[in-house]
Amino acid sequence: MSAYLAEKGLLGRGGKPVSAANLRRHFVRWRIYHVWAEHRVGTDDPAPAEVARVCGERGITAQYNKPVTPTLIAGERAEFERRWQTLTHQPTPDTP
Repeated sequence: MSAYLAEKGLLGRGGKPVSAANLRRHFVRWRIYHVWAEHRVGTDDPAPAEVARVCGERGITAQYNKPVTPTLIAGERAEFERRWQTLTHQPTPDTP
């Protein structure tokens, strides 16, 4: 993944490829975001407890293999929503 990102011009500090350790710490958040985004399709404010429950069912754990908690989800809500808006934003055609 690090080499692929470097080929695409996405580099870490000092212009070097992003380290595996850096990528690893973000991977869990991406998996949790995916579950949150599935719920976001149906509601403007996914319930943190429900997202945490689904993460548990899928075997998604937080750092050090701890369960994903509603508190963790709630703490990520603003970032998840920002990402959601960025990824789902559809530009509107210019009208004359």
